[in-house]
Amino acid sequence: HTGVAAGSCATCHNGTSATGKNVSHIPTTASCDACHTGYVAFAPGTMNHGATSGPIATNNCSTCHSGTYLGVNAQTKPPTHVATTAQCDTCHKSTTSWATATYTHDSAATGQCSTCHNGTAALGKPTNHIPTASQCDTCHKNFITFSGAGQMNHAGTTSPVATANCSTCHNGTYSFANALAKPVSHIPTSLQCDTCHKNYVAFAPATMNHTGTTGQCSTCHGGAYTAVGALARPVTHLPTALQCDTCHKSTTAWLPASYTHGAGDTNCSTCHNGTTALGKPAMHIPTTAQCSVCHSNYVAFAPGVMNHASTTGPVATGNCLTCHSGSYIAVNAQSKTATHVGTTAQCDTCHNSTTTWATAAFNHAVASPPAAGNCSTCHNGTTALGKSTNHIPTTAQCDTCHKNYVSFAGSGQMNHAGTSGPVAVANCRTCHNGTYVAMNALTKPASHIPTRAQCDTCHKNYVAFAPATMSHTGTTGLCSNCHSGTYISANAQAKSATHIPTTQSCDICHSTTVWTPTTFAHTGVVAGTCATCHNGVNAAGKSTPHIPTTQSCDGCHRTGISWLPLLTPYAHTGVAAGTCSSCHDGGYTSIDTKTSIVSNHVPTTVVCDGCHTTTAWVPNKTYNHTGYTVGTRTCSTCHGSTFNYLGVVKPPSNHFPDALMSTVGGAQCDICHTSTSSFTAEKMQHGSIQTGCAACHSSTSVYLNGSAQTMKLGSHQGSKATDDCSKSGCHKPLGSKGSPYTKWN
Repeated sequence: HTGVAAGSCATCHNGTSATGKNVSHIPTTASCDACHTGYVAFAPGTMNHGATSGPIATNNCSTCHSGTYLGVNAQTKPPTHVATTAQCDTCHKSTTSWATATYTHDSAATGQCSTCHNGTAALGKPTNHIPTASQCDTCHKNFITFSGAGQMNHAGTTSPVATANCSTCHNGTYSFANALAKPVSHIPTSLQCDTCHKNYVAFAPATMNHTGTTGQCSTCHGGAYTAVGALARPVTHLPTALQCDTCHKSTTAWLPASYTHGAGDTNCSTCHNGTTALGKPAMHIPTTAQCSVCHSNYVAFAPGVMNHASTTGPVATGNCLTCHSGSYIAVNAQSKTATHVGTTAQCDTCHNSTTTWATAAFNHAVASPPAAGNCSTCHNGTTALGKSTNHIPTTAQCDTCHKNYVSFAGSGQMNHAGTSGPVAVANCRTCHNGTYVAMNALTKPASHIPTRAQCDTCHKNYVAFAPATMSHTGTTGLCSNCHSGTYISANAQAKSATHIPTTQSCDICHSTTVWTPTTFAHTGVVAGTCATCHNGVNAAGKSTPHIPTTQSCDGCHRTGISWLPLLTPYAHTGVAAGTCSSCHDGGYTSIDTKTSIVSNHVPTTVVCDGCHTTTAWVPNKTYNHTGYTVGTRTCSTCHGSTFNYLGVVKPPSNHFPDALMSTVGGAQCDICHTSTSSFTAEKMQHGSIQTGCAACHSSTSVYLNGSAQTMKLGSHQGSKATDDCSKSGCHKPLGSKGSPYTKWN
């Protein structure tokens, strides 16, 4: 075929001039030499999946791998394969090995996990899995590893994950999977967990279900389970041996409790002293008066009508704040409202009624400052001073910004939190337009980043306007307008000196909130120019250790995704024959599991490519016995019955035993086997064996499927059963007649 142009095979191999493709050939229009490199027998042929002719293209796998072409090694899916109609290369990315396929679950329908994950086509549930018939993706959201699956989905209705089935899992058997059982401090109960626990994430808080517990309060409320919320009687409780629900009728709150008082009781403190019965709680209004002075309801003690006419204790003129200070709001001793005039004066300074707060006479002299947010009621320019003509436009109340109630000048900081008028989100330019600079409503400085957005788009600090968080909304592709180096003083950073050389807009790779981490878009990068950036300065260079090579990164690595796994197996192009150990010496195992020989490798000093190809370790080439001389008797170094070297043939179990061949010169293979590629069609070399023939040639011989012929002693030409083939004097070489050992007469 010398001189025949590549790709022109069909000129002759068309079935007329020369043999063409046979009927069982894989369908393709590619030229023969795309796959066949042997021009004698056309086999073996290495399938070239890179050919673009015919069906050999992405998503066309089933054209050949359909089972029709098994005779030419176009394998189809095995019976245990994941059930799918997708093309092979959807998951299998290697055209030389099916292994290390990445299955994409995005195409799998929700709730159909068990179609594959049944323990045959793909992994099923382990034996110690929580018992459930739910589909895997009910709980597992990580399709790469099933460990750390996340939260158990208790909302599943598939048994046993259903209401009142908690103990199926929460029994202590599955604690390793976080199916916790009741702790030793748990309230004693045999009820299912979800009777009380409605939160399946933390199991707390839980609402106790007291149904069916009438008269059994002390079982839990005896003080042993306070840690889990089963409160016991406080030290101030009325001493009694009765069960709690004798008086306490609510299982969700202790109060109100139904205790029967005698009619007309006025000596409350006789019992309500904190020892015999409950005394005043800590939040009670301070008074020494008997309870019945205000409380007329002996069941709940509420509502109580405060008797301000009592002269006992602090309930006297000018003492209002003793109770109305905010400390006793829980017992209805109201304090000043949020809109009340700011004052520390006693309530009865303005309020003259103890039953209503209304009709109060406001006194600025005492109640200063005035009530918050009510300035305009008086300060409207008529009743009291209003805003000046050059005031910042706003309808907010005066005290939103002004804290000086004597003079409004120099009143302090503008309160941008006001929601009235223009002082609201996106209204900044109403004031910050240069008109009100005299009132400190500043406008943008000359060095400000160019923008027409409202100030509060970026500035959230209304005191110093710094620091500001730039809002990049709507700026896609416009990065260089600010990040050109002109506005560094305003924190619009430019590219660093070690930045990757590029004219692309910043946001092609960077996010608008942080510079790193970033994903570089390699679109348009010229192949073979990786080192322009990946030099260890502008971008990451080769790691340590890295396989020694001068090839460009993209010869092996994918661009813009990750360094590993490699895009293709290592490209050995240009690697000199016999230099394999430069890399394959065990020094680079951390970056490639095939960088050192396996423990059961044949002992040899021959370089790797003497037997192995550069695209796959197995299947190996035929072992290269070059340099080995037949008859040197060193075969057992590799082919010994006690060794198990990778891919090396050992003597079969029915091989002639070595011990019986000691007189031939030992048990080395090449005594009888002279071929280093085939062990068949060999002759047994008997050498000087004189006795012991029956050891191999007995009637019960099983050596090599009966190829050791059975002796006929005692049944031919007057032989005796005690004779031996050699000593009988019949068979050569020691006998005087007959045929040699290689052929019996």
